[in-house]
Amino acid sequence: MRVLVTGSAGFIGKAVTAEIVRRGWTVQPFDHPNTICDRDAIADATHSCDAVINLAGVLGTTELLAGDRYAVDVNISGALNVFDAAGTKPVVQIATGHRGQLNTYAVTKACAEDLALSRAMWQHQPITVVRAFHVYGPHQKPCPPHGPATVRKIVPSFVCRALTGMPLEIWGDGKQTIDLIHVDDVAACLVDAIDGPYGHVVAAGTGIATTVLQAAQHIIDICGSTSDIVHLPMRAGEPENDHVVAEEPCPYKWGLLSGLAATIPWYRDYLK
Repeated sequence: MRVLVTGSAGFIGKAVTAEIVRRGWTVQPFDHPNTICDRDAIADATHSCDAVINLAGVLGTTELLAGDRYAVDVNISGALNVFDAAGTKPVVQIATGHRGQLNTYAVTKACAEDLALSRAMWQHQPITVVRAFHVYGPHQKPCPPHGPATVRKIVPSFVCRALTGMPLEIWGDGKQTIDLIHVDDVAACLVDAIDGPYGHVVAAGTGIATTVLQAAQHIIDICGSTSDIVHLPMRAGEPENDHVVAEEPCPYKWGLLSGLAATIPWYRDYLK
């Protein structure tokens, strides 16, 4: 099996690449989100592969509110380019657990998800959607390398601050609930989805609700940190009382506390 992975150099892409190799298959990398906007480039890349996992996309909530056209080009039109190029080959389209939020990222990813399901239903394309929830693990940077520093991922932001004695900053009251799942479990879910079920959504989540405040305290405790927790006003595009938890969890190996304990040493090295 030769699998084309768009966004293979990213955080989730690295874990997916490792999972494919672990299974004895071959990875065909395809990187930089703008490249999937090039119909010819993605068409050429699919000729020599047996399946495609589409991870390419642009991230951000507040940051994309003024960049909706760019997000449409990459997250929606880019996904359609992948579907067109793949033809009868299996495609796994990553989606977000934040479906239903009214921000540019969630809206564009939901549109790509619906188009994938429409293709599967009416054009009988073998496409599976994997809706990833709050993914964490080694190699996830505190903010995107080429994006604004205001794009913060919960675990890396909290861990780096806890390890350096800085206060952990939480948008809002911290009572919003999230579904934290280790990247290795998400990678396994994405690779499994090559075999289907086509035309369906698979939830890459644990189904366990954790508040942002609880996640922050877990990280402080595991790091042995003396950092304080401070609260900031809620950001535009992110609802105050959000509840994003998988209703039908996928199989997973990492519990939250063991997953965090295994992840934090990577950040100790990263900060050096």
